[in-house]
Amino acid sequence: MLRLQSSWLLEAVGEIGGVDSIFFPCFHRFSALNWLSRKEITLYLNSPIDSQAMLARAWLNSRDGGFSEKNLQKFNQVIKKPLELEMNPFKTWKDRLFTSKQLDYLFYWREAAYEIDDEKQREIFWAAVYQILSYWLTSKGFVSRQTLEPDQIMAFCLEQHRSFVKGRTGRIEISNIALDELAVDRNPLVAFPLMFDDEETQEAELQTVFYAWFHGHADLEQARRDIKNCLRRYLISFEKTPDYSTFVRLAANADMAVLCWSGRDLPPKLYEQEIVEPMRSAFSSRYGQSRLFFKAVDRSIDAYDYLLVFHG
Repeated sequence: MLRLQSSWLLEAVGEIGGVDSIFFPCFHRFSALNWLSRKEITLYLNSPIDSQAMLARAWLNSRDGGFSEKNLQKFNQVIKKPLELEMNPFKTWKDRLFTSKQLDYLFYWREAAYEIDDEKQREIFWAAVYQILSYWLTSKGFVSRQTLEPDQIMAFCLEQHRSFVKGRTGRIEISNIALDELAVDRNPLVAFPLMFDDEETQEAELQTVFYAWFHGHADLEQARRDIKNCLRRYLISFEKTPDYSTFVRLAANADMAVLCWSGRDLPPKLYEQEIVEPMRSAFSSRYGQSRLFFKAVDRSIDAYDYLLVFHG
């Protein structure tokens, strides 16, 4: 799991130069950017994955407030009798990921949202489903932990969203553009949260399930392929010779570039050999200096967080 420690990032680059805006060509999850989104810094956020860009819009850029009470009453309905399973596009998830009751609501929530005229309101409703999926997947197999009915947890998540966005006035621009097509503007700082190929985590499962749900199908293998294709030439692999040309291109007009990642079960020296030195070589024509920061999170499993800062 990548821990993007935003305060540490600003502290590290602050030793080199001032920053009034940050460009993220790709981000791993919207919640990691919450702290930054409330600072006096302009954020330019891009995700080539449409479901993740939608989540960022709903949670980080919702200046119009939360889900309306009128829509809550209209669309957060209790399903009183089971829906026809054969009509449910997510039916193959039954018992493997979700119960029949949960599948009824996943089907209903996705379809009902199309009746919400305001696109921003629709995205808030769908973004609440992401939180619900997280709750259901992490409590899977622990029936005693699932104490809320689906309509209750939907109301809870929408209330959490309303509180979360209250007073939010940050300067944020969010886009959903393929990395190969992303234009590079002048910026003081470009930040790259690194993502690793074939990394199996609960977070990766959540994003895969949500992507499939967002696109209205249950094919998780297809969802993984689609996500991986969106991140093509951005994912880091230790199994093949890396191509860092995408990173170099996207940092072309930035005063500083920061690469951040988390690692465990591997010592810092290995990351220096496999990531830091190849990156320094790739960025050598663009930046004259670099500095590696890392801090121990749990020495018993060699868990560290890393920041590699390029400048000069």
